[in-house]
Formats: sequence, structure tokens, C-alpha cells
Amino acid sequence: MKRLSFLAISLVSLVALSGVAQATDYPTKQEGRVWYDQNLTLAFTPEWSFSVMPGMRFEYARSRESLQGLQFLEFFIGPNYTYKLGNLTIKGSLWYYYMGYPQRGRMKEDVTHPGNLACSPPDCVPTYNFSHNLEIIPSVEYRLGRWSFYDRIIFHNTFYADLYNDTNPATNAGLDVGSQRAGWGTVLRELAQVRYAVTDTLGVLLADELFFGIIEDSDTQKLKTPKLVGGYDPRGYWKNGFRYNRTYVGIDFKVTPALTVTPMYMLELGVDRLDSGDLTDMAHNLFVVVTYVAKMWDDKK
Repeated sequence: MKRLSFLAISLVSLVALSGVAQATDYPTKQEGRVWYDQNLTLAFTPEWSFSVMPGMRFEYARSRESLQGLQFLEFFIGPNYTYKLGNLTIKGSLWYYYMGYPQRGRMKEDVTHPGNLACSPPDCVPTYNFSHNLEIIPSVEYRLGRWSFYDRIIFHNTFYADLYNDTNPATNAGLDVGSQRAGWGTVLRELAQVRYAVTDTLGVLLADELFFGIIEDSDTQKLKTPKLVGGYDPRGYWKNGFRYNRTYVGIDFKVTPALTVTPMYMLELGVDRLDSGDLTDMAHNLFVVVTYVAKMWDDKK
């Protein structure tokens, strides 16, 4: 019941946050996206497994800025350990995570003439940025009849981001490019989910996920680079504090005992990263995860 109450409160919060957006200086940006992840897991024993998951995100609609198109590439790889005790499942994963950001040269809203799009450097030039990250992922699931309650925490640790290349002594705090890019910053993500098994092959799920910066990189937070005040950028290191909320509604369907397809609607709300905390972005995503689990052992007879 506590988990259900949390999810209900989260949905009410979304409505409240939408109202807050009207009070900001500029209208909340809206984006429409398709996000696809392909998860292949090799299960060597009932406890130990290894996952590989590439993914991509494509943007098909955007307000206040020109269309982005392909805007995100990702790749996870790493081991998992699972422990089961009756209806309780505890799992831990340690994954390397590559994040790539292909960016088209695009137009942005001219704040002096709302509604008009203009190109201001460096936004005009197509770029590609990437980061290297380490994910520490504990999770717990409890099943009660047809219901299951799931809680997952991700400690998202960024240790390299090529976004940083300030060579101006007036703004780079005396840091060379290598020092700006290499570091350590941590974002905590917590997802709470409730699922109902309609049949043995079909389930309905509702989840909510919160993002908080909890450790700032000690070097890049000193930067005064324009557009990177305090070193913050979603493509690199984060400032501390609340940044995103994602709500998921969808189904999962077992095509075979090994293959599961999970299509979801995911609403992502982003707040101002530096100043007011106002709601600035609202992204509507068709989020599809296809999971294949290859069992590498034989059941005892």
C-alpha cells in the first residue's frame, strides 16, 4: 500500500508541476520521442548472469527549437547477481554505461522575439559528445499473488565526459582539458514500480522514477564556461539536487518464455538545472524494451 500511495502521489505531483510551468518566464518545451532498448542477458546459473543492452532515442517533435532527430545512443554491459527467497528477489548489477549524444546544428527560440527561431553559435554546428559511466544497481522485488512490487536504485557515476574543453584561463579555473573531462560525479535514480499479472504472459505496470544529483565533480564545478556554469550539463557532470521525474505506464508481454516485449508511455519532466527549479522540459516518449534471456544451464530433474 505504501508503494501504491507513492505512485498516486507522484501522479498528482505531475499535474501540480504542469501548473508550475505556466508561471515560468518561458513556456515549457515539449518533445516527442521514440526510445528503444534491446536487452540480451546470458544466465549462467540461477544466481549469476551477464547483460548487454544497446539503445537509441529518436526525436520526432519539438517545440521552441528545431527538430533534433537521432539524439541519443547508449550501451550497457556488465554482470548481475540474483538472490531469491520465497516471493522476495534481491538483485545487484555492476554495468559499464556508454552515453552518446549526436546533435544536429539547430535553431533555438530567440528570447528577444518569442516564437522566432534563430541560430546562435555553437548551436549551429553539428556535434557529437559522449561520456563513460559506471552503474551500481541494487533492486528488490516482492510478489504477492498476481501483484509484484519493485524498487530499484541506480548510482549513476560519470568518470569521463568529452563535453568539457575550455581553454580560456578566465573561465576554466586553471584546469586543463584532461582534468575537466576526467572526474567523478554521481546521480541517484530511484524507480518504484507496481505490476499486475493479467495472465501468465501479460502484465500491466505503473512506475515512477526520480533523479537527484548527489555528488558533484570537484573540478568541473569550478568552471565558469558560458552554458556550463558550475560544470553542469546533462551530457556530462551534474549539479546536486532534483533534476528529472519520469512516469511510466505500459505492459509487458512474453512472446516466448525467453523473449519479453515491454512497450510503455514515459513522461519525462525536467527542471531548471541551475537557478529556479522551474519546470522547463516535458518529453513524451514511446519507450520500448525488448528482453531476451538465454538460459545456459539445465534444470535439475
